[in-house]
Amino acid sequence: MITVEAPIDDAKNPPTLKFPDRCVNCGKPKHVVMPMKLNMGVEKRGQGVLMDFPVPLCAECEKKEKRVTNVTLMPFVLVGLALCAITFVPVWLITPDGETIQTIGFSATVGTLAGIIVGLIGGTVVEFILKLLFAPAYGQLLLKRPLTILSLFNDSENVIGVSAKFTDKKKSLKVTFENDEIGREFKTLNL
Repeated sequence: MITVEAPIDDAKNPPTLKFPDRCVNCGKPKHVVMPMKLNMGVEKRGQGVLMDFPVPLCAECEKKEKRVTNVTLMPFVLVGLALCAITFVPVWLITPDGETIQTIGFSATVGTLAGIIVGLIGGTVVEFILKLLFAPAYGQLLLKRPLTILSLFNDSENVIGVSAKFTDKKKSLKVTFENDEIGREFKTLNL
């Protein structure tokens, strides 16, 4: 495993990272390019600036990446939405509405909040259990991925064979490769 730190001199004009023209995981010929984007936290001409770095994958690794997504993201979203709806209805029906103009609709607000909280917690629990169950089939690839709820808040991107995360104050991007040879090539192309 090799980590390369790419400096970011100007957050409004992030560098364009170049990956070797082959799969970042196994080194086979490129079949598809998976988009990876991170929010720079600044605006340029009224629009948020994204650091875009497309990652090449072979056909086999693309299939693995999709299967990992099916074990992590899909259950989180589906179970979360189902639990949100299931929780919303009884809380909405049980909670009394207020009688003033400021409190009309209070029951729907409380129901929505309860639904979101239960959905996030339930989706995360199901995702965690599925990660443990499928770990023998997917190995470290699956276990190294942060839970979906955590990845929403930590400014990182993960694709099979590579993960990217900002350093403190977004002055650089740490890109970690599981394949050392690809990591050294990436370093040569970008630094």
